[in-house]
Amino acid sequence: MPYTADISRLNPACFLFLIDQSGSMDQLLSGQPGQRKMDQAADAINRILDTVAQRCSQGLEVRDYFDIGILGYNTDGTGEPIVTSALSGTSPDQPFLSISQVVDVAEVEERQVKESDGAGGLVELTRRIPIWLHPHAQYGTPMCRAFEVALRAVEQWVTEHPESFPPIVINVSDGMASDGNPESNARKIMDLETSDGSALLFNVHLSEVPALPVQYPDQAELLPQNDEYASTMFRMSSVLPESSRSQAQSLDLQVSENSRGYVFNADLTALVQFLDIGTRAASNLH
Repeated sequence: MPYTADISRLNPACFLFLIDQSGSMDQLLSGQPGQRKMDQAADAINRILDTVAQRCSQGLEVRDYFDIGILGYNTDGTGEPIVTSALSGTSPDQPFLSISQVVDVAEVEERQVKESDGAGGLVELTRRIPIWLHPHAQYGTPMCRAFEVALRAVEQWVTEHPESFPPIVINVSDGMASDGNPESNARKIMDLETSDGSALLFNVHLSEVPALPVQYPDQAELLPQNDEYASTMFRMSSVLPESSRSQAQSLDLQVSENSRGYVFNADLTALVQFLDIGTRAASNLH
């Protein structure tokens, strides 16, 4: 049965986040006044990386159960594709750091956050928040190139970790690829394998189209028909493994055996929840 490999420091798992940083990510997310797509994306990634780090912590030690990479993609003013690595000391060709190294390169910001006061209300507190990804948006969306770079990186990781839990690639975008159809490169990523199964590709679709959010659909007909990119993003999303479906069901989310790792227009809470479910696909830590 695939996707059951134990995750250890000898056989870690990996997450590669692909972040659309094109100009359209500066637009507001539908149904969420004042919330830009790029802000939602950065906040969600920062939160989930902090969660993954805490999941790997034993006292003061952060155990290297995961390798993490973050690639941003856009173009310059001439349309030339740009793929950059967000983690200090990495490159697009070598994007991964172990989770303990990820913790070491985090920036720390003080932010005002609202939390429960324990009596049904909210209180505003100052918290120190680790930051890895800052909002950024300019020019075009070379998603094909981003997937091409991701393919090479994941292919190398699989070669070096043939017995590990399969890699998980999570693409956060508004779906508007400017350099062709990314499905071919997406399929090549999903065709990569370890002994425990095929690589998983999940997609977070942040759209300005006014439509209700959709989470974990099992057929394209459930998606908004007024967003021409939704079906493409759905087709290049992997079916959720059993561990992810069980996690979703425990949160009272509706999933089936054919549900895909795809969400459309999720708010920040649902977006973080999706990323948590996606990363918990790799959860057998030893």
